[in-house]
Amino acid sequence: MTVKLSILPVYSEVHPDSKHQIGSVRLLKHQVETLAAFNDPNIDVIFNVAMTGDGKSLAAYLPAFQKQKNIIAMYPTNELVQDQHRALPRYEQDLQIRLPRYGTMYSDKITQLMRENDNKARLEEARKLLERNGILLTNPDLIHLMMSHQYGWDHQRKELPVTIGAYFDYFLFDEFHIFGVPQVISVMNMLGYLNVNYHDKPADRKKFVFLSATPSKLMNDLLESGGLRYKKIEGNYLSTEQQGYRCILQPCELELHEVSQEAPTEMWVLEHLQDILSFFKQHPQSKAAILVYSVATARRLYACLKEYFKPHNITVGENTGLTHPDERRASFEKHVLVGTSTVDIGVDFRINYLIFEAYNAGSFLQRFGRLGRHTGYSIYHAHALLPRFVLERLILKLGTLGEIERKTFNEAIREAFPVEAEFKSYTQLWGVVQAAQVLAELQSQSKKDANEAFTGALSSQYDLFYGAQTQPVMTKALKKYWAIRNKQPEILAELSSFRGLSPLSCGVWDTDNHLQTYDLFFLLTNTEFEVLSAAEFMQEVKRQGLEERDYKDQLLYLKIIKYVPERQQLILGLPFAVADYAARLHTVQVLDNFFVREPSFTGRDQVNRVLKTKSLTCILSDMGRKELKQRLNLPTMFPIQRLQDKTGAEYAVAFGQEALLLDSLLFWRKTKGDQAMFL
Repeated sequence: MTVKLSILPVYSEVHPDSKHQIGSVRLLKHQVETLAAFNDPNIDVIFNVAMTGDGKSLAAYLPAFQKQKNIIAMYPTNELVQDQHRALPRYEQDLQIRLPRYGTMYSDKITQLMRENDNKARLEEARKLLERNGILLTNPDLIHLMMSHQYGWDHQRKELPVTIGAYFDYFLFDEFHIFGVPQVISVMNMLGYLNVNYHDKPADRKKFVFLSATPSKLMNDLLESGGLRYKKIEGNYLSTEQQGYRCILQPCELELHEVSQEAPTEMWVLEHLQDILSFFKQHPQSKAAILVYSVATARRLYACLKEYFKPHNITVGENTGLTHPDERRASFEKHVLVGTSTVDIGVDFRINYLIFEAYNAGSFLQRFGRLGRHTGYSIYHAHALLPRFVLERLILKLGTLGEIERKTFNEAIREAFPVEAEFKSYTQLWGVVQAAQVLAELQSQSKKDANEAFTGALSSQYDLFYGAQTQPVMTKALKKYWAIRNKQPEILAELSSFRGLSPLSCGVWDTDNHLQTYDLFFLLTNTEFEVLSAAEFMQEVKRQGLEERDYKDQLLYLKIIKYVPERQQLILGLPFAVADYAARLHTVQVLDNFFVREPSFTGRDQVNRVLKTKSLTCILSDMGRKELKQRLNLPTMFPIQRLQDKTGAEYAVAFGQEALLLDSLLFWRKTKGDQAMFL
């Protein structure tokens, strides 16, 4: 089943007043509106939801460029941090402005500065970056640690939040739509902290700018409950050329194809290699991208395409979480890039031919939005690979329309994909404990300074966010926090991190001789490897001149022999009958003694000896993986593993932050006697 559509170009409205210009660049309407919202004392939070390619980044930087406001700009990947940092000189040149000192801040950068300055204190190097840069690009993980008093030791933890508030006027969160409920809660805690700290200093109140798709209902509700005022800003678009409008997206030919488990994306691409080659022969200057979800699929496709296209002088690059950073950067210069989600939220690059799979509306729009952003090609062509039911819904919605406006098409995509679980109960079950962690850190410092008043005010702010007017929640949340901290600190560690921990992270010596870290479960299902000693691995780290700190304390150290052609089945085990402990179902807990039942491989005993010692935050269910995902509308890529207990009985298990999210959906399924019942 295939549908062919012609997606019309997109023109964005330029602001009608010619005075809104920087250098030779006339500002778009939504960019001017973003700056006006920033200048409005009655607005705290700004959501710019303009289309991909419509200059949202410039809109967000306007207060820094025109008003000399200091900004912390947060990006979801360090690669994007570096890319945006490289773009700043271009702003200076194009806009004919002079920027203040600007820089980047992330773990490797701090380590590098420590080495250069012979300084053993990470906090000191971080503080210098905060104090010396008017524009500082970083990631939200690091700012979360600082603002929640988790960066540094003892009394030092309170210093960086003060520094951040004193030196910066506003905060930018880019690509925020990719984050889930736990990250929304972490950011709301940060907003609440800064709102309380500057509540009585209106001239110094902080502003927050989010660049994303439509903000989640959860965030809107929390902002309204907490008394923070927000404004959503959209672009104004046409599909035909008209005076006062600027073209931001080129017209595209789009083909929608069906894929399934029996005929997956990888098979489709391999069956259409000749078509891809024909496109390059007809359009010799073309650049292409093939975007999939699985790192293993991307690696296999990369190897196959590289070999297939080599005689035709068509170069192929790989861009995945396992690709070395140097090769990821080089992949953007190849004729064909094969990548995963690292490209979805990665740097901007030029293509006119795109093949991609999509399991949800957000991913579809993100990937399809990569095409048509750059001029210079005679044709822009895309192939989208979708489940049959999504394709059928699109046909019902769009009929056999030949031409369609991008905005109409985007709306159809949002309606065609199923609505995924929103984890609404997470806020009350676990989000309040994330907030309680900040309060507990402040309370522990109250003995050393006089911040009781601030702690009380912040607790009241969090009550507004997460409770009801007549029902404060933070007192109870603090009790829960201390109970978890005393009895199950592993759960608290998951709650306190921005994106969750990686307790099963392994040191990996890859087939291309590069060293990195990656998740054990992926390696078990997609590679053959040998287990190394920590000493052997660290010797290679030293030989390659890498930072030892980045590879310490990994679960295992593995040398990959090869990537397997087909994904292997993973089944975990527990050495007891889960049915004998029925109360352990559908509740978050910390368990050890997990081991690998399947696949069978050389070195499995070595892996299991280590894995059994690891205490892991998890949740068990007597529903199968497929049933869980269908009943609860879980995202397709939500990580749930198969598990068999001592008796061979089948269960599903999720770990880490996903266990906490799943818990928020399973509260209605309680256990009575030896039977689970639905309430």
